[in-house]
Amino acid sequence: MLDSGKLGDFAPGEGVAVGAFAERFDSSDWINVSVPGDVHRALMAAGRIEDPFYDRNVQRCAWLEEREWWYRLSFDGAPDPLQPDERLLLELHGLDTFATIWLNGEEIGRHRNMFREAVFDVSGRVCAGEPNSLTLCFDRPLDHAGAGAPDQWGRNSERVTMRKAQFGFGWDWGPRLPTIGIWRPVELRCERRAAISDVHFYTLEIDRTGNRAVVAVRIDAERFAHRQAPDCDYHAHPSTCRGTCRRAHRYPGG
Repeated sequence: MLDSGKLGDFAPGEGVAVGAFAERFDSSDWINVSVPGDVHRALMAAGRIEDPFYDRNVQRCAWLEEREWWYRLSFDGAPDPLQPDERLLLELHGLDTFATIWLNGEEIGRHRNMFREAVFDVSGRVCAGEPNSLTLCFDRPLDHAGAGAPDQWGRNSERVTMRKAQFGFGWDWGPRLPTIGIWRPVELRCERRAAISDVHFYTLEIDRTGNRAVVAVRIDAERFAHRQAPDCDYHAHPSTCRGTCRRAHRYPGG
């Protein structure tokens, strides 16, 4: 789990121009930022802005929308290299919102949805037993806004085309403070041979007394190793379920 880093800001395009994504870049004059967290709270902690919910301070925070925001995080790779039947995933559970991601100076992807996690296979990109750098650039949200619908109701119609929290753009009950940053955890996960990608439970039958139910479980798994995955089985109990295969089970209520 990566829980802290450095935060800097640039005019649009300036960060890339100065090489802020590079594996080795001097960010010693950047401010500290917590992960998860957001830009506003980091700036408040560093004394760069005052509490935007006090008095008219929100007006003094409008400049945040005009900057691109950069995170730099570092972590040590595991001492032992991956085995042939293993893979390493970088999971960014929440990015707000339009982000480009670099690992050790190499761009590994982009993301544009605050509500969905970004997952990257970094098996061959993390240096085992050595420091690694993870860099993210968050673009100005309005640079990615689409045209609002002609009959759009309400104010700030540019917000509706973005997969981003709508409340941040203000309303009669709240100020305009579009959030920015890594708002959910970041972690590295090592998987071996196969991984469960989805689980879906649904009810097939319930008797009239409520003492008996038939529940089906569908589990989707991805096998990524060349070696054959072992056979799987599934067991159901009144309070716990474990296993992997598609199978319908009957058990009494309790």
